Amino acid sequence: MSFHKISLRTVSRRAVVLAALLAVSGCFEPMYGDRSIGGTGASLRTALKDVEIAPIEGRVGQQLRNDIIFELSGGAGNPVGAPFRLQLSVATSNFSAILDPASGLSQAETIALDVTYKLKDVANDKFVLTDKAIARVTVDSTNQRYARIRAIRDAENKAAQIVAEHIRSRIASYFLLKT
Repeated sequence: MSFHKISLRTVSRRAVVLAALLAVSGCFEPMYGDRSIGGTGASLRTALKDVEIAPIEGRVGQQLRNDIIFELSGGAGNPVGAPFRLQLSVATSNFSAILDPASGLSQAETIALDVTYKLKDVANDKFVLTDKAIARVTVDSTNQRYARIRAIRDAENKAAQIVAEHIRSRIASYFLLKT
């Protein structure tokens, strides 16, 4: 058996690092934890539920709206007459990333979802947050028409989910930083 000698210097370094970690361990809080925001006594979850999502045109727009409503309310539905209103503008496009040199047909397509959104404080009739969110999802193309259509629809749904999560995080950071 061999025993490794641990020097006093190594032990003291480890003790300093451990003490530093223990000192700052209380400084970190989960973003979505139940704590008061902005001195109002309301929790972040409650604040997120106070955002009404305006209607959006198109299939992808409706999918995005449903995803954002779920992300903000946790499935409780879209509040009517909430103190904040989210307005979104959606643009989708797709382009071929890889072409088959023999047939000239696309082997992979990228679905692009670009969303501009504005959070309005209804009481003050003022936009308090304006931002953009994007998502790109790539799908393999196929010569089967209906399989390709379904793959594109699934990619659009995935892009909408990615954008919804981004918007939820951005709105949550707004509520946490607002005084």
